[in-house]
Amino acid sequence: MNPKRWISRVLLAVTFLAAGPAWAEAEADPAAEAEAFLKTWDESGKPLCEKNEPGCAAAGQALVKAAASFEKAHKLDKAIAVRRMILDPKNRLDYTDYGREVAFVVARNLASITEYAEAASHYAQAVRKFPAMPQAPEALEDAVVLRLWMKDEKKAALDVELFAKLYGAKQPEQAARLVVAMADFLVGEESWREARGWLGKWMAQVDRSGSLPDRMHAHTLLGRTLAKIDDKKGAATEYEIVRAAWKDPAASVKQIAGMGGEEAEKNRRLGRALTDVGEALFFFAEQKRAAVDAIRYPAYTGPADGDAVIKHITTKVAEWVKTKRPAVQEAERAYAEVLALQPMPPPRWVIASSSRVGQMWSKFVAEFRAAPIPKEWKKNGPVPGMTLTYEDLRKEYYGRLDEASEPQKLQAKKSFEVCVNYAAKFQYFDPYSRTCEVWLAKNYGKEHVLVEEILPKHAGTSVVLEPSPVGR
Repeated sequence: MNPKRWISRVLLAVTFLAAGPAWAEAEADPAAEAEAFLKTWDESGKPLCEKNEPGCAAAGQALVKAAASFEKAHKLDKAIAVRRMILDPKNRLDYTDYGREVAFVVARNLASITEYAEAASHYAQAVRKFPAMPQAPEALEDAVVLRLWMKDEKKAALDVELFAKLYGAKQPEQAARLVVAMADFLVGEESWREARGWLGKWMAQVDRSGSLPDRMHAHTLLGRTLAKIDDKKGAATEYEIVRAAWKDPAASVKQIAGMGGEEAEKNRRLGRALTDVGEALFFFAEQKRAAVDAIRYPAYTGPADGDAVIKHITTKVAEWVKTKRPAVQEAERAYAEVLALQPMPPPRWVIASSSRVGQMWSKFVAEFRAAPIPKEWKKNGPVPGMTLTYEDLRKEYYGRLDEASEPQKLQAKKSFEVCVNYAAKFQYFDPYSRTCEVWLAKNYGKEHVLVEEILPKHAGTSVVLEPSPVGR
């Protein structure tokens, strides 16, 4: 090529870049200015780049300016279209310094207009093409978030794995956080087998590199997953890790606070950690409750005469009470550990735990009141040889049962009131809180009025709450 011709073309491109279009007004509106830059590109820059001649990269700045002007004119769709021209390999601008930047800018532009699928693809493509760019790690994180938002778990998993491969050595904690985010999504979708496989694959890295709250959450998620697929032993192992992480609450709180960030962010991390510990404690308390439920009320199968019934009550029923009450108390102490969590118990698990305690005591009362009565007591009219009627006799009998079980009924009431008070205070309503409301309204209607309402679905939680039916 003629050196003079080459120099003239470079100077021409630089002139266009520095001065802008010769026909542009001094204060042209951004859209008109963008069109003028496009015209400059079409007439002078594009021919250079199509032939791969010197000056192409400098001439491509016209497209950079056109895109910026379109964006200034609030014509983002046109700005995106122009930036796509920069990324088009045919124009040979995609590997320029500004081309590398544009690869990430286009992804952000697409996300801003809610084209999430395309934005995620552009983020991932930009990272694969230019992994050394400073914004690449954050871009890949954004891709993961968008994929999960769209429930595209397969591509999200690939992006998480790519992050670990490219940046895991320099940003191990962030890599672990993305792994946990992926696990959280799978658990939220109740994809239990997939969640177990994912956490099994990555747990060692999370334990090695993750922050305290991320490690705790990962083991909580695995514990919940194993419980759902009926691996109670494995679930207990995972939940024990979570419980042990909080054996020194003050030290754990200090460690979480030391992670930095805004106060709101610190509180969110602490709140999630406490919620995880609450879930772990609730799991172990549920095992105690299962032992309580295994103590069955002794069904009466003997004759309906009074002596046999009284003997059944004073022997088998009395033995049942002697065994059942301490078992309920032991389970209650396990649930009470949730309420004693420091620095603050998690409302969700306080509600669930107090509901469970109320259910245990109310069931105890209902079963106790189910003690059999002799067949002849079911008659009506006067009792032979006595001044009272059979109706009076039954009333007295059930009254004595109610009197004997009143302390347990009051204990149930106390627990259910803790449940509804927490639900009201923190505006957290779920099936557990509803169980509390229903029982209180049924048994203490003057104090507690049942309000019919649709329970909200709580965002950001994958915990499925399924309380058992409650007794009288």
